[in-house]
Amino acid sequence: MQVAVSLGESQGTRTRRFLRHLLEMVGVMMLGMCVLGAAFGAFHEFVFGSGFAAAWRDHIVLAAYAMGFNMTVPMVLWMRYRGHSWQRGGEMAVAMNLPVLPLLVLYGFDVIPARGVLGLQMMLMLPAMLAATLYRKEEYSAPHHGHTRRRWFVRSEPLRWARR
Repeated sequence: MQVAVSLGESQGTRTRRFLRHLLEMVGVMMLGMCVLGAAFGAFHEFVFGSGFAAAWRDHIVLAAYAMGFNMTVPMVLWMRYRGHSWQRGGEMAVAMNLPVLPLLVLYGFDVIPARGVLGLQMMLMLPAMLAATLYRKEEYSAPHHGHTRRRWFVRSEPLRWARR
């Protein structure tokens, strides 16, 4: 994705676009958490015979990764729909899921309880996402019209090994 900022654009316009982008991503993440979380609860019920609450008690690592997955996949797909590259989606996915690793280590050493993993995961995921967007502030402040130019799920650049 090429980012071009018009010289006539005000800082306020770019800031509004940036904030709109953040709010859209958070909204899509919350929607994914609810919808895919229900699917995970049903999966846990089917496989282990107990619901979602039991997953956070009995299978904390599985539940933490499921929560990260449930929030990340819809957000990355929304980013693609808005015209961002798969690379930017990958950066955002890493930024959002990286904070859970030290939390699971702390949980493994009994420094924090299982309930603390979920709370801290949610608390750290949003600042990590904000840091990733601030790192690419110009791109996230630019107009996004990718979904009108091309199909959002198609790779925007050819594979290197496919070029001859």
